[in-house]
Amino acid sequence: MKIVALDTAERSCSVALLEDNIPLGEIFMLSRDTHSRSLMGMIEDILHRHLSMDVADIDAFAAARGPGSFTGLRIGISAVKGLAWALSKPAAGISSLDGIAWQFSHCESTVCAMMDARRGQVYCAFYKFQNGVLLDKSPETTLDPRSLAKLGSKNGKCGAGGYFSGPTFFNETFLNKNFFPETLFAGSGAVSYQDEIRNIYGANAHFAPGFQNYVRASAIGHALFNNPELLASDTDSLMPVYLRRSDAEINYQALNPLCTEMAFIDKEPPL
Repeated sequence: MKIVALDTAERSCSVALLEDNIPLGEIFMLSRDTHSRSLMGMIEDILHRHLSMDVADIDAFAAARGPGSFTGLRIGISAVKGLAWALSKPAAGISSLDGIAWQFSHCESTVCAMMDARRGQVYCAFYKFQNGVLLDKSPETTLDPRSLAKLGSKNGKCGAGGYFSGPTFFNETFLNKNFFPETLFAGSGAVSYQDEIRNIYGANAHFAPGFQNYVRASAIGHALFNNPELLASDTDSLMPVYLRRSDAEINYQALNPLCTEMAFIDKEPPL
């Protein structure tokens, strides 16, 4: 099966073509320009110019579904939905955090994928892999990086209604053992808050090299091959996952404190 995967969640933009989980090619760019200027050209380049393929040869499409830049996510998801609909092919949305974490699927330590969410917050999730197989993943959340200290405390915000719940690796590790396991932190959030993380985790905090701190389209495709049931023929079901309100909504509520949370229920029409 041939899959075109793409990521537009942050400043970086990448497109990859994989066949049966083997990457045939990938284009990566880091730019301040809007991804709408380069994305379709990147898709055309990797298919036609570099691999001499036609878009009709592709069996499925995947895009980073979020968290990340609101505008960036909508550009990538709109592109995938348009291609999938036009060719009557299935498509899938893959977590942007998965697009970081799967680059470390053979890491023996706990992996924390962390994206800079601005406003002093990060998007993050913890992962446990074994020999390339995902054993466990915490819920994705938005938090102040200093709140990571709570995850190592029995009195922290864990369990039901907290960061982790259920009989999982993370519940056992963070709730019952009261210690910080060796953890590899990766992503733009880990870069921005490395000092804060190191103050909390000490010598048990490890950090990814610079070239692995980005969501990669090849990792998005790899994650899909490891969970192919995410593919859906109904592209209307593919929607961005933001994890928090936009800056415009946050600023509006700051100016209108009587405005209730109900005013911010996702009201976007299908892409």
